[in-house]
Amino acid sequence: MRKPRHTQKLLLDIIYDAINTAPNALARIALYVAQDPEAVLALSIADLARNTATGSASIVRFCRTLGLAGFREFKIALSGEIERRKLSGELAERAPSEAVDTAPRIAILSSALQNSISASARGFDDLQISGFANRIRAARRVELFGTGPSSVCADILTMRLICLGFPAHCSGSATVSHALARGLGSLSLAIGISSRGHTVETKDFLAIARETGAYTIAITTRVDCPIARTADEVVLFTSAEAWPQAGSAMHVPPLVLLSEYLCQCLQMAEV
Repeated sequence: MRKPRHTQKLLLDIIYDAINTAPNALARIALYVAQDPEAVLALSIADLARNTATGSASIVRFCRTLGLAGFREFKIALSGEIERRKLSGELAERAPSEAVDTAPRIAILSSALQNSISASARGFDDLQISGFANRIRAARRVELFGTGPSSVCADILTMRLICLGFPAHCSGSATVSHALARGLGSLSLAIGISSRGHTVETKDFLAIARETGAYTIAITTRVDCPIARTADEVVLFTSAEAWPQAGSAMHVPPLVLLSEYLCQCLQMAEV
């Protein structure tokens, strides 16, 4: 299985990653910070603990997972990164009209989604996605599968590939997808999508496809999860959520970005 690349990450990127990789208490802290980093600078450690339903010890543990000695060092590092990103235009201050016109709860959701898209964009490996596109181009058959909201992501990518003329197929039925996976072979590509990476049906789909000799790719938020361990290769993205919420589609936007970028790579290869 190909491992994702490891590069020196900035503080906010590490925080975005922690939303999906840290234990629940630390993930809640990461999500709260990611939604409005600048507002956190005005909080005390007690305030942040109360707002995230954690404790001061969890806040300190969170800071140490970021490589910082404690909360004071965390605020200094966060403040410095916010200012640097403002100067580079990455964190432009919200326009007054937006602050007035946008309901706070909508603004929080919007910020979380934008952060997950941005963090995913920074985390995507250009060489890996280009290789992904090459495998699609070489495959005689591309079978995709996901359940729940992940099935929407599979449908989106399938439709984009079909419109580009590639032999892609996706079934929302686990029984049908498992049966189709048994008919794959060495010239086929199987793609399983699962936000948290624990969906049994998706893991089984990839396992069956791999047994036939098909190349398997898992698209998920976690490198250490059942579908990642089952597949030949893992493509990681970042979700706006820190813990499962039944039926939520918060992880769909980053996968739309991945779908469009992948198809852009396919179109560029045709030029």
